[in-house]
Amino acid sequence: MLSRFALAALVLSSFVACGVSEDEFSTEFTGHNCDLMFECTAEENLQYLPYTDAADCKAQLAEAEEVDEAEDTCDFDKGVAAECLDAMAVLTCEDYTGGSFPASCSNVCGDASAS
Repeated sequence: MLSRFALAALVLSSFVACGVSEDEFSTEFTGHNCDLMFECTAEENLQYLPYTDAADCKAQLAEAEEVDEAEDTCDFDKGVAAECLDAMAVLTCEDYTGGSFPASCSNVCGDASAS
């Protein structure tokens, strides 16, 4: 029987090896972002967020993503997307509130520095 750690490592390595689809990326990235937003925002500032909680954030952003897909011009890179998600999974509140996002996340739709 595989331990939880071994199973998690196996699943993670399969994402890295194969990358992730655009839909998987969008769902995972939105999830990390919403979770961090509510985890890292000071209690007294939560009232100013446009969402009631992380689940509401995820639902509203998923809805907005469906509208945006009609205008999609992304040259999606599965490998870079997987790197971004790995980095988002370990992003600290200090990084999040300081606006320090993983560089790979800026390059999911191609090299951002080339634009």
